[in-house]
Amino acid sequence: MNLSCHNLTKRFGENIVLNDINFTLDQPKIYGLLGRNGAGKTTLLRMIANYIQPTQGEILFDGKSVWENEQAQRQIFLATESSCFFDLNAEKIIRIMSKAYPNFNTEQCLHYAKRFELDLKKSTTKLSTGYKSVLRVILALSAHTPLLLLDEPTLGMDAFHRELFYKLLIESYSESPSCIVLSTHLIGEVEGLLENVIIIDHGKLLIDESAENLLSQGYCVSGKISEVDDYCSGKHIIGENTVGGLKTAAIMGTHEDAPASLDVTGLSLQQLFVQLVGNENPSEKETRL
Repeated sequence: MNLSCHNLTKRFGENIVLNDINFTLDQPKIYGLLGRNGAGKTTLLRMIANYIQPTQGEILFDGKSVWENEQAQRQIFLATESSCFFDLNAEKIIRIMSKAYPNFNTEQCLHYAKRFELDLKKSTTKLSTGYKSVLRVILALSAHTPLLLLDEPTLGMDAFHRELFYKLLIESYSESPSCIVLSTHLIGEVEGLLENVIIIDHGKLLIDESAENLLSQGYCVSGKISEVDDYCSGKHIIGENTVGGLKTAAIMGTHEDAPASLDVTGLSLQQLFVQLVGNENPSEKETRL
């Protein structure tokens, strides 16, 4: 499976939502698609899934345009809040899915529904926001498409259901590796799952690299305020947090030996994300750290 976006631009009237996006998805991985509200994440996923056309550029699936490509449509599944189920119940939707996607596993989907305690006979119009998300993710995990797009998959779910979803996602990925793009605001919950990180900001591609490489570019130190301040002097600090007499500082740059009295830990993806997109003026940002 190979999906490539070339010079992808999308305008709605005078509003440029995406501007000259280029990247490739070509192997089984869990990608994190991150960005603030309005960055263009959902628009990008909808174009990949053949819901809307780009204004400029092209999206190729195994060398062919995804637009009006029935074969590609059967190999890509998008789970998003705007998915329309009309007034069908889960039983009917599962039957439709089993005919639309060649690798859809009905037995597995029913098993997932039981795990989440989803009422299969209840009309989707009467489901809560959380259970609509549950329905979307169990369909997505049962589709077994080479490319799976998950747009805010845990929207409205309680903590128990979110944890269950992450567990089933890892199980499904381990048993049947595929290319998964996970778009979410809950960075702290998913950063341990992500192998590659794509960050979009103000419609432009800011970052596309492995999570390991990205996080290796910084670290955190914790300890007494005065000792942390002394150690951090002259370093690139991207975040600080003080509680009582203790302080934690997030630092970008090569790790330098710290006094034994300070604790040194890795940088979190959320800390890095906030630093990258925290500037209101995108022209002042670096495309890489």
